[in-house]
Amino acid sequence: MSLGVRLTLVSAVAVAVAVALASMAAFLIVRHQLVNQIDQSLIERLSAGVRVEQQGPGFTIVPAAPGPFTASRYVQVVTPQGQPYLPDGETVQLPINHETLEVAQGHVNAYFSDARVAGVDVRILTASGRGPNGPLAVQIARPLTEIDASLRSLKWILFFLTLAGTALAALAGLAVAQTGLAPVRRLTDTVERVIATGDLSERIDVHGDDELGRLAARFNAMLDSLQALQSAQRQLVADASHELRTPLTSLRTNLELLARGDAVPQDEREHMIRDVVAELEDLTVLVSDLTELARGAAVNETPEYVALEDVVGHAVERSRRRDHTVRFETDMEHSLVHGVPARIDRAVGNLLDNAVKWSPAGSPIEVTVRDGSVTVRDHGPGIPPDDLPFVFDRFYRSTAGRSMPGSGLGLAIVRQVAEIHGGFVTARNAEDGGAILCLHLPPADLAVPPEHAEADTGSP
Repeated sequence: MSLGVRLTLVSAVAVAVAVALASMAAFLIVRHQLVNQIDQSLIERLSAGVRVEQQGPGFTIVPAAPGPFTASRYVQVVTPQGQPYLPDGETVQLPINHETLEVAQGHVNAYFSDARVAGVDVRILTASGRGPNGPLAVQIARPLTEIDASLRSLKWILFFLTLAGTALAALAGLAVAQTGLAPVRRLTDTVERVIATGDLSERIDVHGDDELGRLAARFNAMLDSLQALQSAQRQLVADASHELRTPLTSLRTNLELLARGDAVPQDEREHMIRDVVAELEDLTVLVSDLTELARGAAVNETPEYVALEDVVGHAVERSRRRDHTVRFETDMEHSLVHGVPARIDRAVGNLLDNAVKWSPAGSPIEVTVRDGSVTVRDHGPGIPPDDLPFVFDRFYRSTAGRSMPGSGLGLAIVRQVAEIHGGFVTARNAEDGGAILCLHLPPADLAVPPEHAEADTGSP
């Protein structure tokens, strides 16, 4: 069952219930008013006056004065013992019950009741009176024939009004559903086209800022994000294919030459073997970098509170062990961040590797840690102004850098790590030469954990 049909049915049922309840209330109110009119007429007829006289062994009812009571039917007197007496010529006896005896005995003044007498519905007023020998009950009734006929007519009128109201509500609900669900249908059609064609350029026209308008806007924003991710994925695959083509071609050529065996001189064989090993190392680094970039914000990595100066200190020591000719100058303050330690360590290592690659022999590399930021400065040639906006792009290498080892992914990984942690990266040239690259991470908004308390308080 479609949403439009459900809305139509719900609106029709709701209106039907509301109209039925209103009709029932109207019916009960009208019936109550009509019965009140009957009761009032019975009271008026009885108040016109009646006298009960003894006549032989029984009683006779004599009007005290000419009036409506004179022509009344359904009149009788009941003694305290329950013996009924009717006026002359009257043959229809009214029912007697315990309450009637209570009135006849003088315990209750009056009450109204309904009964069916001789096939006719009547309304009975039973009131206390007095005879020659003591209290009596006088009963007077009036047929409800007119009321029943009026109520039957009213019942059919209300029934047809309920049906008409329900039908109109169903039509109105269908019209509202068709109009109100039009944006949902457009959204559904767009989703189905995207699924069928894979074209993420589809968009929905947004009209207004209500709930459906905001839904359409959010859906368009989601398509924008998916399209950007798809473009980035295709670009990554294309760039990776391009970067892998050259080393794979070189490896294949060298291996084909090595496969010739003795046809290649020994010194050339050794040179080609060294080339193969170097190319395999480059491929290993490239594949590792591609894997790191493809991981993105992995959901299985739990962030924790990290002392940034410890991570940078370990990375600096690791770089020193790999190249003893490198000289690092560090200026590190305690800085707590919230993130994945392995990711942050990889980013810092890539910053240091970039500085080592461009630093002249014997020149220092300055490393500063402060307020969630890691700044690495080398004293190399610096970054050409035209290359500054692109140094953190994937596979981007300057003209000078293409002749040096590397995949062009190291600084791209730095930017990805920064963005995953809610930070950013910057690159600029120092006034006296060299490049300054900085990784900015948000400082942890938390009190210092216990393991760092001693360092902060200065206690031994």
